[in-house]
Amino acid sequence: MTLLLSSYFLFFMYAFHAAISIRYWFATAIAIRYRSCPAFSIASSDIDSDPERTTITGYGLAAL
Repeated sequence: MTLLLSSYFLFFMYAFHAAISIRYWFATAIAIRYRSCPAFSIASSDIDSDPERTTITGYGLAAL
C-alpha cells in the first residue's frame, strides 16, 4: 500500500512540475513574441525620434 501511494505521489509531482514548466515556456514565448512586435513596443527607441509624438502643439503647451 505504501508503494502504491508513493507512486501516486511521484506521478502527481511529475504532472504538477510538467504543468508549471509548460506554463513557464508559454509565458516566455508570448513575452518574446510581443516584445519584438512593433505594435506592442511600449518602450521602443523610435518613439523619441518620431516627430508626431514629440511635437508640442498649442494645446500641449497649454497643458504643460
